[in-house]
Amino acid sequence: MKQIVILGGGFAGIAAALAIKKSLSKKDAKVVLIDKNSFHLFTPSLYEVATSEEPKSNIAIPFKEIFGKRIEIIQAEVEKIDSVKQVVMLGKQPSTSLRQKVSSLSEQHEPKGFGEISYDYLLIALGSEPAYFHIPGLKENSIALKSLREAVMVRNKILTMCCKEGLPNGRQGECNKKVQVVIGGGGFSGTELAAELLTYKKKIARQHHLDPSCLQVTIIQGSDRLLKELDPHVSTIAKKRIKSKNVTFAFGGHISKVTKTSVFTDDNKVYPYDLLIWTGGVQANITAWKSNLPVNKRGQIIVNNSLQVQGRQHIFAAGDIAQYIDTKTQKPAPTVAQVAEDEGKIAGENITRLLQHKQLTNYRYRHIGYVVPLRGKYAAAELMGWLHFDGFIGWIVQQIIFLYYLIKILPLWKALRRWNTFESDLEQ
Repeated sequence: MKQIVILGGGFAGIAAALAIKKSLSKKDAKVVLIDKNSFHLFTPSLYEVATSEEPKSNIAIPFKEIFGKRIEIIQAEVEKIDSVKQVVMLGKQPSTSLRQKVSSLSEQHEPKGFGEISYDYLLIALGSEPAYFHIPGLKENSIALKSLREAVMVRNKILTMCCKEGLPNGRQGECNKKVQVVIGGGGFSGTELAAELLTYKKKIARQHHLDPSCLQVTIIQGSDRLLKELDPHVSTIAKKRIKSKNVTFAFGGHISKVTKTSVFTDDNKVYPYDLLIWTGGVQANITAWKSNLPVNKRGQIIVNNSLQVQGRQHIFAAGDIAQYIDTKTQKPAPTVAQVAEDEGKIAGENITRLLQHKQLTNYRYRHIGYVVPLRGKYAAAELMGWLHFDGFIGWIVQQIIFLYYLIKILPLWKALRRWNTFESDLEQ
């Protein structure tokens, strides 16, 4: 029996696994998904977790809830890929139970030793990781909003710095001082986080009897506006929604150095901080580079139109870790969730086609649109490149997109229950 291994359970990995599950039976191939987590994370909503009283478990969907028993799940770090021996080497040492699972999955494929999974067909969908651009002190002194753990860390640090518990007179907390939060990067993540922080500071002020102005937010953005990738009209809306006496826009300067207390920019300005959140850049997961696979300058794996890795017929790559060049524009497809999902689906279908000796299909980039949440029930949205919705209608579009995605990966009743619970949480 052939063994298909999928590395990464993000948007691309989930889409690929579901496509394979739909096309192949258990008798056709064994499918293994390897991820450092036991769940699929809906990363566009991480900013919600960072600005809430409780972690939103509804954006962390267990793989078992998506796949049932059809697909084997291994929770482990991927260390390296040996494309000659066709094995994946696991990094962090697994537990005894996981060791037994690894061993059993390798039995039919000449076990290569502990911590290695062999494959006949491989999909690399390991996504991206923060890029710090060799800026001194940035990695050591900032939190990147790329994981559930980091989002919870941001939330906890804000509460810790703002509040003291156990005070007399029945008060739960008070503001020690005005907490300086610096956000490095004014793209999607930075803008959405800044907007939500303005709502969050009012919430924690009310719940913990704090001064509503306890948070001071500074956004450092190298360009002259927020959301430079989008139409200036959206940038203007975003700035208006975020602008307040507690927000400082630091446009035109790039972070050049970070100490434990201050952020320095290349336009000779200094910004003191209590919490630095880095959203200013990502790079492809380093596994591809360590595995001697063909990569570009950003560490992305070079693929053809069928998403096959250059020179490796049985290996595919999709999502942020892959470099797909749009045949029309000759530009790389953007590293966003929609692209990762579409690429993953095509890669999964092509793996089944390869196994069945059928002709492969080509991936074609299509621009679906975007949604930018901007405080409360307000969002700026674009669909199909020409439909624009701002305000409450934009927020409705955001909710529909999230529900639609849940319906694609979960049974209908589970999708509706999870979506309804998530939205109820946001109202609290």
